[in-house]
Amino acid sequence: MIQHSRVVQWLVTGLVVAITLVAVLVVGWMRVYHLSQFVLQDAAQRQRAALERIVDQAQQTLQGATGWVGRPCGEVSPSLQAIGTLAPYFRSIYLVSRGQLYCSSVVREPQQIDTVLPADIVPMLTGVRTLLVPGTPMAHDQAALALYVPTSATGGVLGFVDGIYLTETLRGIKSRDLAWTAITVGNLALTSEAPQLQSAASATRGAQIVLSSERFSASLAPSTTLLRRIAWTQAPVFLTFGALIASLLGLLVYRHLGPEQYTRRQIADGIRRDEFKVYYQPVMSLADGRCTGAEALVRWHHPEHGLIRPDAFIPVAESNGLIIDLTRALLHQIRNDVATGSLPPGFRLGINLAERHLRDTTIVQDILRIYGPLRDTYPLVAEITERYVIRDTSTARHVLSELRRHGIDTALDDFGTENNSIGYLKHYDFDYLKIDKEFLPVTEDDALTRNILDSIIDLGMRLGLMIVAEGVENAMQAEYLRSRGVQYAQGYLFCRPVAFDELVHFAIQHANAALVAVKTDVKPKRRAS
Repeated sequence: MIQHSRVVQWLVTGLVVAITLVAVLVVGWMRVYHLSQFVLQDAAQRQRAALERIVDQAQQTLQGATGWVGRPCGEVSPSLQAIGTLAPYFRSIYLVSRGQLYCSSVVREPQQIDTVLPADIVPMLTGVRTLLVPGTPMAHDQAALALYVPTSATGGVLGFVDGIYLTETLRGIKSRDLAWTAITVGNLALTSEAPQLQSAASATRGAQIVLSSERFSASLAPSTTLLRRIAWTQAPVFLTFGALIASLLGLLVYRHLGPEQYTRRQIADGIRRDEFKVYYQPVMSLADGRCTGAEALVRWHHPEHGLIRPDAFIPVAESNGLIIDLTRALLHQIRNDVATGSLPPGFRLGINLAERHLRDTTIVQDILRIYGPLRDTYPLVAEITERYVIRDTSTARHVLSELRRHGIDTALDDFGTENNSIGYLKHYDFDYLKIDKEFLPVTEDDALTRNILDSIIDLGMRLGLMIVAEGVENAMQAEYLRSRGVQYAQGYLFCRPVAFDELVHFAIQHANAALVAVKTDVKPKRRAS
């Protein structure tokens, strides 16, 4: 018997379920991370767009004042003060000439000022157009964004966007999902958390999203609650999905590793490795003791489990569709055996068919293709056991008719063991009736069994069927069967199932051992059909 480990089945199933759950959780976490990046990316884009609007509007304001550069401060001071007051975001605007500040929007007197550019502003004369500065010429401790629009190599318009506007804009973008937001220019940064400038390296440490433009970079970092919030919203979906997938895969694996599926795979491998062997049990003529045929039985020589009985694998092969391939393999072996010509002509060989064989004519085609013309010398008998429930009676009747049309006799096996006996005899035409050993008397006094056996024998004879008794184990049974007119018998009284070489020896030995000078190998007249 093939041994199957339930422990392995449960362990592998549990492992698959665990791996599936872990995989779903990993995918779920990746989904959460992806959604968090989407949230951060969206916030960063909104942050950059808001800062760009401030800088663009300030730049346009400064661009409008470029026509005043070089003109006397007293002449343009009212206009400069007006835009410094009315234009949003600015703390102050300056006109620059010959590298010096000479007019300011915050100085109310219309006289010209003459102030040297602060050291941190000087780079703007050489190409830098945007700078974060810790203070302005008039407010040294209040951070601002310096913008410069040049009109010549040493002149232009300089404006300072108040850092408060930038900080408030950054705070407006920040939500519960963000730890901080920041604008970075060069190596300085201004964040939503403080109005003072900080080193960009320290202020933006941990940033996950950085969006750069020509004038600045916008960066931000997620809060500790972002992933938790998204995970909480996604958890029901992924937990439900994970449970369903894990359960489905677990069920599939459990069934795949179940005893029947394990045996099915072993059978399929056994067919490929030619592990199934045919043994033959002789069928004897009770009238004269001759060996007139044999029933082909399959045995499985498993490399690990040894010799396996048919009842351990035939039902599995039938239920999983492997019986077709198994029967083909057996037909090949039978053909190779009888093709040697060692058996006497007319020697009949019985093969067992399953319900699956009766669903179409594949078995007929297989016999004709594999066994071929040998059936003229060594006729085949197709045996159908009554334990099968035939689903399509019309197709089964057609298959049996095709078998008989090609010279293959049919036999109803194990007669009387199920409730289908009379129904089978009513719907199908058979040539042989095989009586199960269950109906053979065990002792001389077994009157009940004898009466049942007599009824079966009488029924078979009335229907014109040849009768074969199975499982004959003692001389009393054989003699009783012979006295009742049963033509054939098989069982341990005569011979156990043997390999082909032993069958040949047995058949030759019993070919001419006539016990009664009556020839019974001629079939009785068949009933009209």
